[in-house]
Amino acid sequence: MRPSQLVTSLHFRITAAFVVLLAVAGGGYYLWMESSLYSAYDDAEEEHWYKDLAEAELDSIATTIARAAQDTAAARALLETYGARVAEYEAEFIIFSPEGLSICASSADSLCAAVPAVDPALLLDMSDGEWDFGSYPVKTDIAAYENRIFDVRRLVPEGGSKEAPAGFLVASFAPPTIAITEIQEGERKLGLHAALLLLCYAAASSTIIMLWTTRRLRRLSRGVEAFAAGDLGARVPSTSADEIGGLGRHINTMAERIEGMVSELTQKERFQRQLVANVSHDLRTPLANLRGYVETLTMGAHELDEADRRRYLAVILDKLDHLDRLIDHVLVLSRMDAGQVILAAEEFSLAELAGAVIDRCLVPAQDRGVRLDMEVDDTLPLVHADPLQIGRVLQNLVENGLKFTPPGGTVVIRGAREGGQALISVTDTGIGIAPEDLPHIFERFYTGDKSRTAVRGPADPDDHLSRSSGLGLAIAARIVESHGSRIEVSSRVGAGTEFRFRLDLAGEQPRSSSAEG
Repeated sequence: MRPSQLVTSLHFRITAAFVVLLAVAGGGYYLWMESSLYSAYDDAEEEHWYKDLAEAELDSIATTIARAAQDTAAARALLETYGARVAEYEAEFIIFSPEGLSICASSADSLCAAVPAVDPALLLDMSDGEWDFGSYPVKTDIAAYENRIFDVRRLVPEGGSKEAPAGFLVASFAPPTIAITEIQEGERKLGLHAALLLLCYAAASSTIIMLWTTRRLRRLSRGVEAFAAGDLGARVPSTSADEIGGLGRHINTMAERIEGMVSELTQKERFQRQLVANVSHDLRTPLANLRGYVETLTMGAHELDEADRRRYLAVILDKLDHLDRLIDHVLVLSRMDAGQVILAAEEFSLAELAGAVIDRCLVPAQDRGVRLDMEVDDTLPLVHADPLQIGRVLQNLVENGLKFTPPGGTVVIRGAREGGQALISVTDTGIGIAPEDLPHIFERFYTGDKSRTAVRGPADPDDHLSRSSGLGLAIAARIVESHGSRIEVSSRVGAGTEFRFRLDLAGEQPRSSSAEG
């Protein structure tokens, strides 16, 4: 796994959250211990005296005692009075001589009174204002009296010298009196507190992490439930880079594919219903006409002359031809939708193919009074495509032109070279297409009666070209698209229409696909 993937993984995020919560819990525990177990003071009043009042009061007492000179009784009385007031702070005071000998203490039973002497040089150092009372002068005995001293004042009478004081006033903490049982009980409480803290931390961290994780999973679940309930446009959050975000992106991709498939199936179902309705209508009309002509021939055969019989038979053949073309269009379009049309691309002459198409459409063109023409460049090389399918395209486009071109008009197939391709066009001089209809002419079942009225031939006002299922242009567009091209159309109302598409020339790299799908 790459470092970038590791950092964005859900495992890394949960671990990081666990570590952050552990740091917060540990920091809180440390601050609590600092403010309770390891605090040097038991209450705020005691802390206030030690930090704010003790130094000034010691200065005042030292000055008063220094004035008393050698009056030991007065100094003792002053110490006892002051010591009783601060006894609750567990502070003790003792006066030492210049030689460091104990003279008197703030309490008769004070342990300070049991201290016979202190090194006078040490007392001088402690009283010079630069001494660090957090240090341990006697490192061999942590409970030694010297280590418990927190302030020293020199007793300097009037006219005396600081370098040769008359004595020293020493303030100290009371000696520790902690029993082994108290230490053991404290250790048990500390262990219990640590265990409770770990349990609380585990519960809180797991709850926070699971709430964060399950909240994201619930959002995914709501999106999936909405999609399953029929809201195909519903999507799930997928902005995160971890595994849950990746799952959301996969779900959204699957939802988009399902939505596309459902849309495609719905469209196909709609096309099929429309196909059935249109084909049913287009079959019913010619079948009714066929029935009428056949019944006429059967019931009144002895009353009809030869010319009438031939005309009726010609109409019947025309109706059958229309039915045949309708069924052929439906089958072709069905095979295209099923992906069963395989292109058999080969090299062929466009002029020969266009000539064959004109030959097939010549009779209906003559019946309608429309001239067919072909203008293919003699220097145009062979094209590379499926000649059968391209012939179907040209025939559909020519028949479409005949259908909407009035008598005396012209339909022309043209072919010319354009770069490495052949530009093929079918142009008519018909009634044209309205601009609002142009975007829809390649849609299935978009017939002329929606956009423009077919021009009926003078020889047969009910010829098959005037009727359409609306599938010819749709089939032509699908075939051209399967060759890697598309049909373009330009038209002006009353001035005719031109359809254009391009095919690869032989020898050029073909761009068309091998199969229709």
